[in-house]
Amino acid sequence: MKRYPLIPTLLAICLVNLATAQTNLIPRPAALSLTQGTMDLQCPLSVRAGSEVDPALVELIRADLELTLSPSLQECMDPNELSLDLIRPDTLLPPEWYSLTVTTKHIALVAVDEAGLYRGSRTLAQLFEEGRTSTELPCMSITDSPRFPWRGMHLDASRHFWTVEFTKKYIDLLARYKMNSFHWHLTDDQGWRIEIKKHPKLTEVGAWRSGSQVGPYSRREYDSTTYGGFYTQEQIKEVVAYAKARYINVVPEIEMPGHALAALAAYPELGCTGGPYEVNKGWGVFEEVFCAGNDSTVHFLQDVLTEVMDIFPSEIIHIGGDECPKESWKKCPKCQARMKAKGLKDEHELQSDFVQRIEAFVNSKGRKIIGWDEILEGGLAPNAAVMSWRGTEGGVAAAKQKHNVVMSPGSHCYFDHYQGDPANEPLAIGGYTTVQKVYSYEPIPTELNAEEAKYILGAQGNVWTEYILTREHVEYMAVPRMLALAEVLWTPKAKRNEADFIHRLENEFPKLEAMKVNASKSLYNVKVLLSQGADPGWIRVEMKAPLEGMHSIATCPTCPQEEPRSLDNNNEPPEWSDAFVFNYDATLQFQASNNSILIGKPLTRTFHFNKATARPITLSEPPNERYAEGGAFTLVDGITAGEKRVNTEWLGWRGSVTITVDLGSEQDVRTAGIGALNETYSWIHMPDQVEFSTSNDGKTFALQGSQKVKPGVGRRAFKFDVVAKTRYVRFTVKHPGKIPEGYPGAGNPAWMFLDEIEVR
Repeated sequence: MKRYPLIPTLLAICLVNLATAQTNLIPRPAALSLTQGTMDLQCPLSVRAGSEVDPALVELIRADLELTLSPSLQECMDPNELSLDLIRPDTLLPPEWYSLTVTTKHIALVAVDEAGLYRGSRTLAQLFEEGRTSTELPCMSITDSPRFPWRGMHLDASRHFWTVEFTKKYIDLLARYKMNSFHWHLTDDQGWRIEIKKHPKLTEVGAWRSGSQVGPYSRREYDSTTYGGFYTQEQIKEVVAYAKARYINVVPEIEMPGHALAALAAYPELGCTGGPYEVNKGWGVFEEVFCAGNDSTVHFLQDVLTEVMDIFPSEIIHIGGDECPKESWKKCPKCQARMKAKGLKDEHELQSDFVQRIEAFVNSKGRKIIGWDEILEGGLAPNAAVMSWRGTEGGVAAAKQKHNVVMSPGSHCYFDHYQGDPANEPLAIGGYTTVQKVYSYEPIPTELNAEEAKYILGAQGNVWTEYILTREHVEYMAVPRMLALAEVLWTPKAKRNEADFIHRLENEFPKLEAMKVNASKSLYNVKVLLSQGADPGWIRVEMKAPLEGMHSIATCPTCPQEEPRSLDNNNEPPEWSDAFVFNYDATLQFQASNNSILIGKPLTRTFHFNKATARPITLSEPPNERYAEGGAFTLVDGITAGEKRVNTEWLGWRGSVTITVDLGSEQDVRTAGIGALNETYSWIHMPDQVEFSTSNDGKTFALQGSQKVKPGVGRRAFKFDVVAKTRYVRFTVKHPGKIPEGYPGAGNPAWMFLDEIEVR
């Protein structure tokens, strides 16, 4: 056996009680039980490792534990011991399984493989961190293993470039929470970030752009500052080795056949037109893609992948495959000739043909490919795995075809979305994904049976960086949502508990601060639920405090003193808590309170009442579950949505809908309108047509007007000027259908976003 002494200064950290031991570990272990006694941490700790354990791993564990421990310990004649041992691999235990046993003088860490030893050491490090002023560690027994084999995080280095130093820090976070896959997005339209020695122009030209988009996509504003950077192959090897030592696999992504402008700018002959091309300085999807009918393009990419596979040991290579417009292929003689020669019926099959050629090459090198779910279109390559991002449908389809799947739906796993009120958050691409929403995610779709579910390898959180300019912003977007996903992927489903997780997360925040990680505290924000009051025309406001033991308050200094009405009649203006109702224009501010101290960021909402506000509303079709928070009442809650698409402000459909509002009695109506959003970058398009009708009986409706789509970006209102006396008003909103060519997501069903109905 080998012995590695740990200096006495190592162990001044412990857990002080059962509650701490059971609740503060992230992710939560599969099984933990306390036993009798405690270990005295004033005594030094020596490390004993089995001969089969890699000495480098032992040294890494020892060094990592040293970093977490207090510098003040007394000498002890009877030292404690940490033993590291491996079980023979012929056991039936799953990969990464470990057991951790603490007795009064001995900590035994036993695992089925070295990855398990390292995961167990992360648990031990967290145990040592608890209660820095205490000197006793409760005796306990932990047995643990992951639920899923793929527990991943992604980082986009193309839109904005991240140093080797920061990338290692990002990997450290993955390691801390027992994640094992780092998806490194290295190429895109906005920059090529990996040195390819056979084709040096990829970094000489493709790694640099003449400017960058500034502000929201809708503004189309750009600076003129040259931006770029790339990793040498030696730097990449350094990162890969760093991750490997922590049993994290680095999966490189080389985008093809779309998102290729950086490569085309360097080698224009790879495109269908021959250029000229330039590295794009804006965000979006562009028609210029790799020529799928040009054999030399495929050979070029084989050269690239050869060097990629030489420096990345990963069995899986990500080849992108997403958002590839087909317009250039339709006009390209080489692409059309390839289609004819191969008997391909359309450009989707041409993309499948392209992917299969790439896959065959990668397979010949003993590797496998994974791609975004668009690689399903035209037929899935024989051995390809699918990363499902446009929802769960792609993952379900691939699993039913017996292909491996990594789930990464935008609804729960895109960490470039807002996680709080956009007014209080740094600029994001859109969406609304709270840490609680991430924690609620279940990677195995209900559509799969037990056999099909075996093809779900796990899931991954994605950090796209179009709007993320600094390392602090990366951390803010990734943490703590990364921690929530880590527990989803590691902990048995039956052991997950949101309230318990939030409690542990609170205890983790000081540790993250000590590590200089800029974690978001958006979970402390109040959640506001709006609904119709007992009387139509009144809005009921219910505030949910972010955490147990906290309270929520609302203030409105400009409101009339007699209003709003508190539901329990115990609160007086200008401050109300829990729930209340009101029926007039107001700007309200909501915030959490902990022992009379305001915490979190305030949430401000402005309400404007009209004849439709807080009136009964019915929908012919419910909104899509991804954009349905608040339900139908969102359309009559008095809030005019902003252009930042947050679930509580917009409802989203992928089909037509008829909306009927009961005004309560016959009323004079002069104008009526409904808001819609045009944000094509996010696949959101204006309705094809909106019709407005009225009725006095709710059965027979008279058409009052019809409008076609209005041009422009952002929010647009469909407004109708009428003269009518009516009780019921109806909007028939016709879906625009599939996204046309030339727009992001072409060929997919468009999203249709609607907001406030106004009747005056």
